[in-house]
Amino acid sequence: MPRSSASRLAARARRPRRLRAFACLCAWAWLACAGQAAALDPSLPVERYTVTRWSADDGLPHSQVHDIAQARDGHLWLTGWEGTSRFDGTAFVEVDGLRHPDGRPLASRMLWRDAEDGLLAGIDHLGLARVAPTGAIAPACTGMRVQAVARLAAGGDGRPWVAARDGLYRLAPDGRCERVAGSEVVSALSPLSLLEHPDGSLWIGHPRGLSRWHAGRLEALGDTLGLPSGEVRALVETDDGDTWIGGDAGVWRLRAGRLSRQRAERAEALLQDRRGALWVAATESAVLRLWNDRWERLDARHGVAGYATGALFEDREGLLWFGTTHGLFRIADGPVWALGERQGLPTGYVRSVLQTADGQAWVGHSLGLSRIRDGRPEPVLPAPGQAPTSVLSLARASDGGLWAGTYNRGVLHVDAGPSAASRPLLPASAPLATAQVRALLEAPDGTLWIGTEQGLVAWRDGTLDPDPLPGLPRLPVRALHLGADGTLWIGQLGGLAWREPGGRLVVPATERDYPAQSAFDFLPEPDGGLWIASDRGLVLHRDGGWRLYGRPQGLPGSSVFRLLLDRAGHLWASGNHGVIRIAREALRAFDQGDETRLDLQVFGREDGVPSRQANGGSAPAGWRMDDGALWFPTAAGIAVFDPDRVAHALPGDVPLAIEGLQVDGVDRPVTADVVLPAAARVVIRYAGVHLRHPGALRYRYRMHGLDRDWIEAGQARAVTYTNLPPGRLRFEVQVARAPADWAHPAGRAQIVFDVAAPWWTRPWMALPALLLVLLALLGLHYALGRHQRTRQRRLEAEVARHTARLRESNRQLEEASREREQLMEQLLHQASHDPLTGLPNRRASDQQLAAALQHADLVHAPLCVALVDVDRFKHVNDRHGHHVGDRVLARVALQLQASLQRGNVFVGRTGGKEFVVVLRETALDDAVAALERARADVAGLRLGPDPAAPIACTISAGVVERRGREGPDQLLQRADVALYDAKRQGRDRVVAGEPTRDHA
Repeated sequence: MPRSSASRLAARARRPRRLRAFACLCAWAWLACAGQAAALDPSLPVERYTVTRWSADDGLPHSQVHDIAQARDGHLWLTGWEGTSRFDGTAFVEVDGLRHPDGRPLASRMLWRDAEDGLLAGIDHLGLARVAPTGAIAPACTGMRVQAVARLAAGGDGRPWVAARDGLYRLAPDGRCERVAGSEVVSALSPLSLLEHPDGSLWIGHPRGLSRWHAGRLEALGDTLGLPSGEVRALVETDDGDTWIGGDAGVWRLRAGRLSRQRAERAEALLQDRRGALWVAATESAVLRLWNDRWERLDARHGVAGYATGALFEDREGLLWFGTTHGLFRIADGPVWALGERQGLPTGYVRSVLQTADGQAWVGHSLGLSRIRDGRPEPVLPAPGQAPTSVLSLARASDGGLWAGTYNRGVLHVDAGPSAASRPLLPASAPLATAQVRALLEAPDGTLWIGTEQGLVAWRDGTLDPDPLPGLPRLPVRALHLGADGTLWIGQLGGLAWREPGGRLVVPATERDYPAQSAFDFLPEPDGGLWIASDRGLVLHRDGGWRLYGRPQGLPGSSVFRLLLDRAGHLWASGNHGVIRIAREALRAFDQGDETRLDLQVFGREDGVPSRQANGGSAPAGWRMDDGALWFPTAAGIAVFDPDRVAHALPGDVPLAIEGLQVDGVDRPVTADVVLPAAARVVIRYAGVHLRHPGALRYRYRMHGLDRDWIEAGQARAVTYTNLPPGRLRFEVQVARAPADWAHPAGRAQIVFDVAAPWWTRPWMALPALLLVLLALLGLHYALGRHQRTRQRRLEAEVARHTARLRESNRQLEEASREREQLMEQLLHQASHDPLTGLPNRRASDQQLAAALQHADLVHAPLCVALVDVDRFKHVNDRHGHHVGDRVLARVALQLQASLQRGNVFVGRTGGKEFVVVLRETALDDAVAALERARADVAGLRLGPDPAAPIACTISAGVVERRGREGPDQLLQRADVALYDAKRQGRDRVVAGEPTRDHA
């Protein structure tokens, strides 16, 4: 039978019915004082609860969980086909003592917490075993073995009932067991559930219905009460005195002798929690809750999967656990819950969220846009008949609506009215109409700033400005922020920039002036400064300086996508490693040097975050709603946080235990005092149990007698010591919830070690050791005196030889270095110059042209490029031979370089008989004049081997001036057109391309 505490039921059963209310009130008061009164908040709808699942993929020995209980140390115990295991919220550990003698795991079925804080476990082959609070395991009954345990139930006299293969047993805390005479007929029923009634009778649910054992007699009870036949799997008596029955016929309530059916679903387990809510584990992928006469349901939409096994349990932290064929499940009411497909969104892959002034929440996702009104998501985009498009960014519009940036449809305006009509900002023919838009910002002056993959653009007064901030790198824009002083901040993938109110644009060098590469979000700091989410972590810009908080400072990952402040001023950040919360006091302690690492909380799947991957690269990737809730998009839905629930986490102790001890690689039992050999390697494993939020635990430890101060361990749960000093040492570990308040730790544990001294340090070894040392010193002195002069002579000779070798080696190295430098210079020259003419080759020419373009952009100076070709050079080769042609070509190249000899002119051979000329800081008219002089100089050459019959040679040139931010390919193409015109006009001339026009 499911139960929250055997001792609680036993205490209730011993008291008369009129004292039960008083006993429950006292129990509640004691739990509150002990800090253990936590329970699921029944005022919350079940939609606000989070369901978390663990299966064999997460370390559970077997995905089918038969039963659940909790030990005094806080560990959750689980039974299944692959044995019995313990769970501390992070890891599953199999209980070795409940294995078969040959070492294989044994299937286990039942668990029970007895009045002495021990655990009773029904194990195949071993029978009923008892695990004492110390961890010792023994048969539950002295001198006998109880086999094939089917069910256990609390007894009114403090002795539990056990339904076994051969009948009923009563168990006493001292290990005495009594078999109930004549109870073989009960075992024949194959009991599925047990409940002791206040009149002392034992109610038994079984495959055929409900029976009662009383005064040595078994009678059918289902027919008397009017219960339909069928399996009865669960029985529970609630605080108001009602008896609830669950099974194939549904869920039934017996009140004042009257039986009524409450639910039709088949039920496997029943439980009343501390707040009085009734929970039902339905057979197929569902859990039901009854509170204030209202039924609510958690099912596959919320993550429940598999067939219920009857395991239903409330732990001391108020969490509800249940088992199915598909794993272990936890129901929690923590600070975070999910909003995704199960709650009505078309997809869980959410990119951006935003709330408009009218209170509507808007969600951009991979299939379009949805809005949430009155808690219900409804689709907005795409419109009927349109294909889905991913909405990447959102921004408030001045008219009360919003702007939506899409993956391939540019920018849309969405009305805030009931129809939520949308229209594109630009016609479909505009280039921006199909661009990726990942950031939007409407400024008070009406300017709509638009961040695209090709950079920043602006929409003003119905006109699109493609380059609103000249000098801003054309990098993908990821975030936009307008400061209170009017500064416009631009976060880019690969950079950061801002425009000051006076119009000055600042672009700091990444990883030098700005300690990161990219910027994904901006958040003003209340006491001055600006937080920046980057690819290196959190960056704080204040008073012209930068401070980086990254992995070395305690962040779980490098990339941070979104930053939010809750109402209390605590900092929240999302990234690829979940969502983190940094308390204001934790930041202050780190900044003041009181802590070496940031003490932060990381929220992941176990806390209800739908996916560890929080989405970024879109804006805004999170929002603080009007009610204070924080919404963060993830790859599986929106993680909705209630910061108040984090800030008001329930106090109380955290059970902490030293769970393992390994000495020189061998596991040792953990006892009060441990004797260690000298120079041993010791590994100590410890763990606190906080099932609600295991990731919030922080540890520190100290080996008294060795460590001078406490050592912060963060979330690490093991420490290694080597070469411990001899003597008595005490290891102490403490645990606290993040942010850690070590003035009030939540738990402590310790273990004492007696470390043996090395044999050579023991007293009886003192005199022999002293004699050995004296003899060794005398022998050493004698040896040194005998060989001192010989060694001196040898050393002097060796020094002389090595000095000579060193000088020779240095000479050879210097000579080799000079030869290498000459060879490298020669190879570099050959790689970048044409061997025939000695001019730079095509590769060098391309580099020179690219550098000239950068220089022109930097100084805003004119730039001209010309292509020069030797006229009728093929005729020279055909008539005089290639050897003469090569000499002519070399002489033309030499003259061309001499005629254009200026510091800002470059001449290179691009191949064959063609040359390129780059004229920096030269207007078109000056370039034409320079080329005309070079053309005339070449025409005046007398070439060839025969002075009496010289070869006349001319050149043609096409020259153009750069337009706007024109690239190298466009320049060369226009110069080639001008060269073609020179050839067509008769050669031996310079033709200028089209005049320069303003293309800015």
